[in-house]
Amino acid sequence: IHIGSATSNVRVWVNGKEVGYSEDSKLEARFDITRYVRTGENLIALEIFRWCDATYLEDQDMWRLSGIARDVYMFTREKKRLENVKVSGNGKGEAYLYASLSKGVASVNFSISDPFGKPVSSVTVPVGKANEVQTKVSISDPLLWSAEYPWLYTLEVSISDKKGVLEKTCLDFGFRDVCIENGQLLVNGKPVLIKGVNRHELCTWNGPVM
Repeated sequence: IHIGSATSNVRVWVNGKEVGYSEDSKLEARFDITRYVRTGENLIALEIFRWCDATYLEDQDMWRLSGIARDVYMFTREKKRLENVKVSGNGKGEAYLYASLSKGVASVNFSISDPFGKPVSSVTVPVGKANEVQTKVSISDPLLWSAEYPWLYTLEVSISDKKGVLEKTCLDFGFRDVCIENGQLLVNGKPVLIKGVNRHELCTWNGPVM
Protein backbone atom coordinates (compact mmCIF):
# COMPACT_ATOMS: atom_id res chain seq x y z
CA ILE A 1 0.00 0.00 0.00
CA HIS A 2 1.29 3.44 -1.00
CA ILE A 3 0.38 6.51 1.08
CA GLY A 4 1.48 9.69 -0.67
CA SER A 5 1.17 11.98 2.35
CA ALA A 6 -0.45 11.65 5.78
CA THR A 7 -0.18 14.36 8.43
CA SER A 8 1.03 14.21 11.09
CA ASN A 9 1.56 10.46 11.10
CA VAL A 10 -0.08 7.25 10.02
CA ARG A 11 -0.41 3.74 11.39
CA VAL A 12 -1.65 1.05 9.00
CA TRP A 13 -3.97 -1.79 10.04
CA VAL A 14 -5.08 -4.71 7.86
CA ASN A 15 -7.79 -7.03 9.11
CA GLY A 16 -7.22 -5.88 12.68
CA LYS A 17 -3.43 -6.41 12.63
CA GLU A 18 -0.91 -3.59 12.79
CA VAL A 19 1.29 -3.43 9.69
CA GLY A 20 3.52 -0.41 10.35
CA TYR A 21 3.94 3.25 11.22
CA SER A 22 5.25 6.39 9.51
CA GLU A 23 5.51 10.02 10.59
CA ASP A 24 7.33 11.88 7.81
CA SER A 25 4.20 13.56 6.54
CA LYS A 26 5.56 14.98 3.26
CA LEU A 27 7.22 11.80 2.02
CA GLU A 28 5.48 8.73 0.68
CA ALA A 29 5.13 5.72 2.96
CA ARG A 30 4.93 2.19 1.59
CA PHE A 31 4.05 -0.96 3.49
CA ASP A 32 4.27 -4.59 2.39
CA ILE A 33 0.86 -6.02 3.33
CA THR A 34 1.25 -9.37 1.56
CA ARG A 35 1.03 -11.55 4.67
CA TYR A 36 -1.87 -9.56 6.11
CA VAL A 37 -4.37 -9.73 3.23
CA ARG A 38 -6.56 -12.72 2.45
CA THR A 39 -8.81 -13.93 -0.33
CA GLY A 40 -12.12 -12.08 -0.41
CA GLU A 41 -12.92 -8.92 1.52
CA ASN A 42 -10.27 -7.15 3.61
CA LEU A 43 -10.54 -4.29 6.08
CA ILE A 44 -7.75 -1.71 5.69
CA ALA A 45 -7.61 1.16 8.19
CA LEU A 46 -5.30 4.17 8.38
CA GLU A 47 -4.98 5.59 11.89
CA ILE A 48 -3.90 9.24 11.73
CA PHE A 49 -3.13 11.55 14.66
CA ARG A 50 -3.18 15.32 14.54
CA TRP A 51 0.04 15.73 16.56
CA CYS A 52 3.27 13.78 17.06
CA ASP A 53 6.89 14.62 17.90
CA ALA A 54 7.62 15.16 14.19
CA THR A 55 4.97 17.90 14.12
CA TYR A 56 7.45 20.19 15.85
CA LEU A 57 10.38 19.11 13.66
CA GLU A 58 8.28 20.13 10.65
CA ASP A 59 7.11 23.34 12.32
CA GLN A 60 6.65 25.50 9.22
CA ASP A 61 4.60 28.64 8.76
CA MET A 62 1.51 27.03 7.27
CA TRP A 63 -1.96 25.89 8.18
CA ARG A 64 -2.00 23.15 10.79
CA LEU A 65 -4.26 20.69 9.01
CA SER A 66 -4.14 16.92 9.44
CA GLY A 67 -5.27 13.99 7.33
CA ILE A 68 -4.50 12.42 3.97
CA ALA A 69 -3.20 14.95 1.43
CA ARG A 70 -2.04 12.79 -1.50
CA ASP A 71 -3.07 9.61 -3.28
CA VAL A 72 -3.42 6.27 -1.50
CA TYR A 73 -3.37 3.10 -3.59
CA MET A 74 -2.40 -0.56 -3.56
CA PHE A 75 -0.38 -2.46 -6.14
CA THR A 76 1.15 -5.89 -6.67
CA ARG A 77 4.54 -7.04 -7.97
CA GLU A 78 5.85 -10.32 -9.33
CA LYS A 79 8.13 -12.41 -7.14
CA LYS A 80 10.95 -11.99 -9.66
CA ARG A 81 11.20 -8.24 -9.95
CA LEU A 82 13.27 -5.10 -10.15
CA GLU A 83 13.70 -3.68 -6.65
CA ASN A 84 15.55 -0.42 -7.28
CA VAL A 85 17.19 1.58 -10.08
CA LYS A 86 19.64 4.47 -9.90
CA VAL A 87 21.15 6.48 -12.73
CA SER A 88 23.53 9.44 -12.58
CA GLY A 89 24.77 11.25 -15.67
CA ASN A 90 27.64 13.77 -15.78
CA GLY A 91 28.71 16.41 -18.26
CA LYS A 92 31.17 14.06 -19.96
CA GLY A 93 28.36 11.81 -21.16
CA GLU A 94 29.04 9.12 -18.58
CA ALA A 95 26.02 7.40 -17.04
CA TYR A 96 26.51 5.38 -13.87
CA LEU A 97 23.86 2.67 -13.64
CA TYR A 98 22.75 0.55 -10.69
CA ALA A 99 19.97 -1.94 -10.12
CA SER A 100 19.01 -4.26 -7.28
CA LEU A 101 16.92 -7.35 -8.00
CA SER A 102 14.93 -10.02 -6.26
CA LYS A 103 16.15 -13.60 -6.39
CA GLY A 104 15.78 -15.45 -9.67
CA VAL A 105 16.70 -12.62 -12.07
CA ALA A 106 19.51 -13.63 -14.43
CA SER A 107 20.38 -10.41 -16.29
CA VAL A 108 19.62 -6.71 -16.58
CA ASN A 109 19.59 -4.69 -19.80
CA PHE A 110 20.15 -0.93 -19.69
CA SER A 111 19.15 0.94 -22.87
CA ILE A 112 19.46 4.72 -23.27
CA SER A 113 17.69 6.87 -25.86
CA ASP A 114 18.38 10.53 -26.56
CA PRO A 115 15.73 13.29 -26.16
CA PHE A 116 14.53 12.58 -29.70
CA GLY A 117 13.99 8.86 -29.09
CA LYS A 118 17.12 7.65 -30.88
CA PRO A 119 18.93 4.74 -29.15
CA VAL A 120 22.44 5.75 -28.11
CA SER A 121 23.59 2.97 -25.77
CA SER A 122 22.66 -0.54 -24.65
CA VAL A 123 24.38 -2.98 -22.32
CA THR A 124 23.35 -6.27 -20.68
CA VAL A 125 24.82 -7.17 -17.29
CA PRO A 126 24.57 -10.62 -15.63
CA VAL A 127 23.26 -10.71 -12.06
CA GLY A 128 25.57 -12.13 -9.41
CA LYS A 129 24.91 -13.70 -6.03
CA ALA A 130 24.43 -10.28 -4.40
CA ASN A 131 21.38 -9.65 -6.62
CA GLU A 132 22.86 -6.28 -7.62
CA VAL A 133 24.42 -4.93 -10.79
CA GLN A 134 26.28 -1.74 -11.57
CA THR A 135 28.00 -0.51 -14.67
CA LYS A 136 28.98 2.62 -16.57
CA VAL A 137 28.23 3.61 -20.16
CA SER A 138 29.41 6.60 -22.16
CA ILE A 139 27.86 8.53 -25.02
CA SER A 140 29.53 11.17 -27.16
CA ASP A 141 28.50 14.84 -27.29
CA PRO A 142 25.60 14.65 -24.82
CA LEU A 143 22.95 17.34 -24.72
CA LEU A 144 23.45 18.77 -21.25
CA TRP A 145 20.56 19.39 -18.88
CA SER A 146 20.01 22.91 -17.54
CA ALA A 147 17.02 24.91 -16.31
CA GLU A 148 16.97 26.77 -19.63
CA TYR A 149 17.41 23.63 -21.76
CA PRO A 150 16.17 20.63 -19.75
CA TRP A 151 17.26 17.90 -22.16
CA LEU A 152 16.21 14.50 -20.84
CA TYR A 153 17.46 11.09 -21.91
CA THR A 154 15.39 7.94 -21.30
CA LEU A 155 16.77 4.88 -19.57
CA GLU A 156 14.86 1.65 -20.16
CA VAL A 157 15.66 -1.16 -17.73
CA SER A 158 14.52 -4.69 -18.49
CA ILE A 159 15.18 -7.79 -16.42
CA SER A 160 15.20 -11.38 -17.61
CA ASP A 161 15.52 -14.95 -16.43
CA LYS A 162 16.20 -18.07 -18.46
CA LYS A 163 12.68 -18.01 -19.89
CA GLY A 164 12.72 -14.41 -21.11
CA VAL A 165 11.90 -10.83 -20.13
CA LEU A 166 10.21 -10.45 -16.73
CA GLU A 167 9.71 -6.73 -16.30
CA LYS A 168 10.54 -3.34 -17.85
CA THR A 169 10.59 0.20 -16.54
CA CYS A 170 11.74 3.61 -17.80
CA LEU A 171 13.38 6.61 -16.13
CA ASP A 172 14.15 10.06 -17.52
CA PHE A 173 17.47 11.62 -16.54
CA GLY A 174 19.87 14.34 -17.61
CA PHE A 175 23.59 14.72 -18.16
CA ARG A 176 24.98 17.63 -16.14
CA ASP A 177 27.70 18.72 -13.72
CA VAL A 178 26.92 20.58 -10.50
CA CYS A 179 29.69 21.83 -8.21
CA ILE A 180 30.77 24.70 -5.96
CA GLU A 181 34.03 26.48 -6.76
CA ASN A 182 35.29 29.46 -4.75
CA GLY A 183 31.89 29.79 -3.12
CA GLN A 184 30.06 29.91 -6.47
CA LEU A 185 27.46 27.34 -7.51
CA LEU A 186 28.18 26.14 -11.04
CA VAL A 187 25.95 24.10 -13.35
CA ASN A 188 27.82 22.73 -16.35
CA GLY A 189 30.67 25.10 -15.49
CA LYS A 190 28.49 28.22 -15.53
CA PRO A 191 27.39 30.29 -12.51
CA VAL A 192 23.67 30.27 -11.76
CA LEU A 193 21.36 32.43 -9.69
CA ILE A 194 18.66 30.50 -7.87
CA LYS A 195 15.30 32.25 -7.68
CA GLY A 196 12.24 30.61 -6.20
CA VAL A 197 9.59 30.46 -3.51
CA ASN A 198 8.77 28.12 -0.66
CA ARG A 199 5.59 26.66 -2.07
CA HIS A 200 3.18 25.09 0.37
CA GLU A 201 0.48 22.76 -0.88
CA LEU A 202 -2.56 24.66 0.31
CA CYS A 203 -5.96 25.07 -1.30
CA THR A 204 -8.78 27.30 -0.05
CA TRP A 205 -11.37 24.53 -0.26
CA ASN A 206 -9.42 21.27 -0.15
CA GLY A 207 -6.71 22.01 2.41
CA PRO A 208 -3.15 20.67 2.00
CA VAL A 209 -3.26 19.53 -1.63
CA MET A 210 -1.68 20.82 -4.81
